[in-house]
Amino acid sequence: MAPWFEGSAYYRVLPVPNLDLRYRRDKIFISARDGVGATLLDLDGFKAGPILRYRFPRYEWDGPGLFGTGFVPFTIEGGGFLRYDLPFLAAKVELRRGLGGSNGLVFDALVDGKIRLSDSVFLSGGPRLSVTDATFNQAYFGINATQSAASGYAQYYPGAGLRSVGVGASALWRLNDRLSAVAFGAYNYLADTAANSPLVSGPAGSRNQLVLGAAFSWRFSW
Repeated sequence: MAPWFEGSAYYRVLPVPNLDLRYRRDKIFISARDGVGATLLDLDGFKAGPILRYRFPRYEWDGPGLFGTGFVPFTIEGGGFLRYDLPFLAAKVELRRGLGGSNGLVFDALVDGKIRLSDSVFLSGGPRLSVTDATFNQAYFGINATQSAASGYAQYYPGAGLRSVGVGASALWRLNDRLSAVAFGAYNYLADTAANSPLVSGPAGSRNQLVLGAAFSWRFSW
């Protein structure tokens, strides 16, 4: 379950494949949640390397409040990540640039505490933060003159800044060596750069954003 678009007050349920392929302790990984990447540095708990993520297109019929705002294309975001792992804690930062689509710059950071309840049940969670540049914010939260005339919204040209702060959590139950059940959730509070957009401050918008999901995952080893 997720908002129809970032900043929407309305929600929908979407089936999304939970692909998660990893080779030799994340030397190469392909994951619906962690992106596509490779670990080039693995030293004393630090991991770093390139990463690709995707962002689905946004159409003006994607939920109430978008009519007249046009189309934001499918975006591949490429960049790098740095991660630090301890038995009880993990911290990660990513810097990515949209390759086509929004063409925006995104900086994401998170810190997760990790708890092992048993040999088969694991919990993790902690704060999240996202900062985006003016190009990204204009694509997803801005209203130019053409969009204003078509939608009735006032023009809005956001600059770069803090996009959101929030918390995320997940629970994993390992059913056997290969099959696991996963539940996850996240709450994000849109900061003023996004929240001042007519898309968010209008009747179809909200700065409170909730994502909930559950999946089964099958582990491949090679």
